[in-house]
Amino acid sequence: MNRKPRNLRSEQKDATREQILEAATRLLAEHGYAALRVAAVATEAGVSLGGQLHHFPSKESLVIAVLERLSARVLELAVQEAARASKEDDCLAPISKSAERFYAAPEFLIYLDIFLSVRRHTLVGDTAARLLLSQRAATEALWLPHLTGRGISEEEALLIVRSLWALSRGLAISSAGEQRKSNDQATIDFAIKALRHAYLKNHE
Repeated sequence: MNRKPRNLRSEQKDATREQILEAATRLLAEHGYAALRVAAVATEAGVSLGGQLHHFPSKESLVIAVLERLSARVLELAVQEAARASKEDDCLAPISKSAERFYAAPEFLIYLDIFLSVRRHTLVGDTAARLLLSQRAATEALWLPHLTGRGISEEEALLIVRSLWALSRGLAISSAGEQRKSNDQATIDFAIKALRHAYLKNHE
């Protein structure tokens, strides 16, 4: 009896799983959590419904896997951005740009939709909250050395990072239209200028 090598079967299983997660991510971004149907995900991924249910037995398990995948992807991008910023003289603009990119990305919109669609203290809702908190802590840990290395205390550095991310989050949620985007950028530029004057100038 012919059997596929174990590693080949494993690779094919991983590839199918990735197809399903990609399809679910696209449908979540396009239609939202409430409209997501596992049968539609299987069709989008080009796999049988039974094959999908083998990997993800329920809608909840599928969405949680999508959230975990998105969280890992976002953190990977954040690590790359922080590494690039270490070569620059100004650290506030890269921190702000990192936040802007995150809140403008489909990943954040999926998280936001789930927060608005799912009841609290459910498996999906609690997982989304846990991942966001973990993601925030990891992101802060990446950026803090850029500020503490300039003589700013860790407490103040944390306030700076959180302020820039909170500002970007608020603007992303409320923004609409090109004129609004222009006003948002002016707001962010003003905040960076104020923070630079209040903190960085005192530690040069």
